[in-house]
Amino acid sequence: MVKWAMMLTQFNIEYRPRSAIKGQALADFLVEMTGVTPDAPVDKPTEQWWEMAVDGASGPKGYGGGIVFTTPEGFKIYHAIIFNFKLTNNEAEYEALAGGLRLAQALKIDRVRIKSDSSLIVGQVTCNMEAREGRMAQYKDLVIALLKGFEEFKIAQIPWAENADADLLSKLTQYVPEHVSKLARVEILDHASIEKLEVAAIAEAGQPDRSNLVGVDDHWMYDLMEYLMDGTLPEQDDRARKVKLRAPRFQVLDGKLYKRAFGGPLLRCLTNREAERVIAEVHEGVCAAHQMSRTLSQRIILLGYYWPTIVQDCERYVQKCRTCQVFYKYPGRPATYYHPVSNVIPFARFGVDIIRAFPIAQGRKKFVIVAINYFTKWITAEALSNITTQQCKKFIWKNIITRFGAPMNLITDNGPQFRNPRFTEYLEGFGIKHNRSSVAYPQGNGQVENANRTIVDGLKKRLGEAGNKWLEELPHIIWAFRVTPRRVHGETPFSLTYGCEARLPIEAEFPTFRESNYQP
Repeated sequence: MVKWAMMLTQFNIEYRPRSAIKGQALADFLVEMTGVTPDAPVDKPTEQWWEMAVDGASGPKGYGGGIVFTTPEGFKIYHAIIFNFKLTNNEAEYEALAGGLRLAQALKIDRVRIKSDSSLIVGQVTCNMEAREGRMAQYKDLVIALLKGFEEFKIAQIPWAENADADLLSKLTQYVPEHVSKLARVEILDHASIEKLEVAAIAEAGQPDRSNLVGVDDHWMYDLMEYLMDGTLPEQDDRARKVKLRAPRFQVLDGKLYKRAFGGPLLRCLTNREAERVIAEVHEGVCAAHQMSRTLSQRIILLGYYWPTIVQDCERYVQKCRTCQVFYKYPGRPATYYHPVSNVIPFARFGVDIIRAFPIAQGRKKFVIVAINYFTKWITAEALSNITTQQCKKFIWKNIITRFGAPMNLITDNGPQFRNPRFTEYLEGFGIKHNRSSVAYPQGNGQVENANRTIVDGLKKRLGEAGNKWLEELPHIIWAFRVTPRRVHGETPFSLTYGCEARLPIEAEFPTFRESNYQP
């Protein structure tokens, strides 16, 4: 042993003998060789019971339901339901109970204790009371059918004071406070659980009008989901062939169908009803400025949504939009070539210009100074009451230098406020080179002139005849420009500036892949 240890030392290997493990060897032997007596009693795992407190509310401010789950370990899960339809207080209690049972099944709960402060609901479910009204009988049958999916359940009535949490959740309206949304998940129901939606298939010679027909072509989603989850194909040969061809580009996550995008995130597939809502919000919502169909469809895809006829539907929607048709500009000038301006460093070159002749708004503001970055196309604007050199210096300091650093080059026109020697000295103090260009010279300031036209057109479409409210709508137009993909590079200014796409309000209503998988 010593000789072997000496031979190992030439390889810088040190030999250390192992200590005695007699006691551990005996313990391992007993564990491995001890037999199990056939008649020995086997301890059964303790039954895991969950508690579910439910409550429903119906009033002039809205209709809702509250659900509070208590895990066997004592943790609480809060869930609120907002009903977008009219119903009585007892029907709201039933809807909350049915929603809680569906959620319990989704959580794979086997045993549940149900608590409600409604004696009528508890009495009808336990068959101690009779449900005479037609809708109440339907709700009772629905709840009993859902209860059959559990191994064991118990339902009991509790005082109202012990059901305060569920009662508070049931009184939430469409406006949900931020601190509540972090604790409770909010669900919105558009129709009652006992209603059966019937959709008539209508065939037309041309393409179907998505604004009038709902659910006509939604079978493509359900066919793909059934095939991806269960391997079931439609009976029709043509539909089965389409499903097999499409399936490799789709996948199902958490019960939702997603399409794999080339070089991008997964795209959530939408039904026709959801697609209508998304198109309307992106086209004329809070973050929109009535863009044309090509830009509209590209924005929806960048948000993370997909359906097969997205391009055709956007074209049809824009054609039916009265505002887009009224303010549509027919090209009257001959086509010209673009004049590219080389710029390889982000935020190194900005163009600044002033838009004049706006109606006098609050604070006697009637001018807008605009700045755009030549690399990311990031745009910023501010309303002014006068356009002096001092105001221009403040704008550049506040919106350019303090946000993106001192640029290398600044392009303006030959306006008097820009030709002022004090303005040039101010820029030279930050090492900024100032270039001036004439108004009708696209090679110089064509970029910022294009941005000005976009702002003016957007204000016209959002305001119509109410031109005196342009100051309130200006932030909406600027925001819409920042989250709209530019044709020159296909990216949004927001993503090139901050490295990711902006989160829009429509994602809260129809969560995209990144919204569903966000973990703070």
